[in-house]
Formats: sequence, C-alpha cells, structure tokens
Amino acid sequence: MLQSLKRLGVLTSGLAMTLTTGLALADPFAFTVTPPGGSPFQATFIDFSYVALVDQTATAGTGTFTEEGAGFFSSFRHPNLNTVVSNTGINQNYNLYATYTGGGTVAPTGNGGLTATFNTFDLKMFLDPNKNTTITADGVGAPNGSVTTANTADDIQVGSSAGLIAGEAHAFPGLANGDFDVQVKFNPTGGFLSGPFVLGLTLGDFNGVNTSLQGFSTGSFTDGRIDGSGNLSFSAIPEPSSLLLIGSGLAALGWLRRRTVHA
Repeated sequence: MLQSLKRLGVLTSGLAMTLTTGLALADPFAFTVTPPGGSPFQATFIDFSYVALVDQTATAGTGTFTEEGAGFFSSFRHPNLNTVVSNTGINQNYNLYATYTGGGTVAPTGNGGLTATFNTFDLKMFLDPNKNTTITADGVGAPNGSVTTANTADDIQVGSSAGLIAGEAHAFPGLANGDFDVQVKFNPTGGFLSGPFVLGLTLGDFNGVNTSLQGFSTGSFTDGRIDGSGNLSFSAIPEPSSLLLIGSGLAALGWLRRRTVHA
C-alpha cells in the first residue's frame, strides 16, 4: 500500500534510530534565501521532515544497509533555532524538498541496539514553484520498495551534496528516541541559496530526531521505514587535521549539542 506524504507526520514506535557523528567544529553561518517572487531574507537553519526506506543484510546486527528517502522543508530559522523567520513564502508560494540515497555498514551496540555507519550519501535539493510535488513511500516490508516523487516537471534543483564527510546511525530498543547527524559537502545552485558558500568547502549538517522506525531488526530485512524531522545548517569545512577527529572519539560529544527542534 502506497502512502502519499505531501506533509510528513510525526509518528512514534518502540525503536528509535539516530545518525550521530562528530561535531561540525564550526558555528553555522547565516545565508541568504531568495524565494521566487519574494524578497531575500537571512536564515541560519532550515527545518525538515522526512521518510526513508532501509534494506539491511545482517546477522546478529553485523552487516550492510542501503537507504533511500525524501522530505519537505517546512520553515527557516534565524539567528537561532528558537526564532522562526516570518514571511518567507515557504509552503505558501513554493515548496522545498530533498531526495537522497545512502548506504554503509551496521554493527551491534549491545542491549539490542545497532550502529549504522554511512560510507555513501548523495542528496539533491529542489524548489517546487507550483507546490504540487508529492513524496510516496512503499509499504513496510514491500519487496523492491522505494521512495518516489511525482509532479516534478516544474521543479528546479537548488543544491546537492558533493561528497560525504561523516554519518552515523544508532537504533535502540524501547522508547528512547535519538538524534541523527549526516554531514556532507554541499553546493548550492541557481541562486536560491547564496551567501558565504564556497564550492567544495561548505559543510551541510543534517541533524535531528527519528520519531518512528518500523520493520527493523538486528537481522536482515527489506524496506524498514524511518520517519523523522530535524534541521539543516551550513558551516565552513574544518581544516583536514580537524576532520580526522570527526567520527572518532568526539562522536560522544554529539549528544551534548543535540538540537531541539521547536514547534
């Protein structure tokens, strides 16, 4: 059964998955958004909700996974996560969404938990001026399922990833909802996003919480589903010596900077 997701809802379940990596090591910078038919404004964060389907091949939590997903952006925030920018036109004059694919390895973390480490992550961001694009996820456990978009003929690509920096996920049994963090090199295109972006040297940090995880286990499965929400920020990519620390011993510090996305 297909479920259309023009607006992604917040769900709950008994298992949560997080993508927790190292720190961005640089403060998010303010950037300029130039919406179609509107006035430019400043933003520091963009809120989003998403859905993803995961295939896993594993024994007792050790193995590999692939993932595909998509989600809509809902609001801009500036200068911090407590302040929503008004009169941006998003979801009124246009929609903004992204699609992605990724994959990597999984390993057990004890107490029934899993750690998933990304080694690939490719993302594209699109502007939908007619607000008619839909996101559809196939049912949990469906063979050869996918997350697809429709009504995209008028859509304009406004950004894309240009290489994975770090990405990690944890799955915990029980009601412990975690956070996620995937960091990529990000390149804007077309002028919708502008400001202190430097091609190949800007870090896009996708950070937030997974609110529902269905069809997952420590073994092999097809089309397990994740629903979640979070925010996107941008910063300068650290020096190579600092990058060596990302995803290593500093990963635990990610819990200290967990971002709370306010309603």
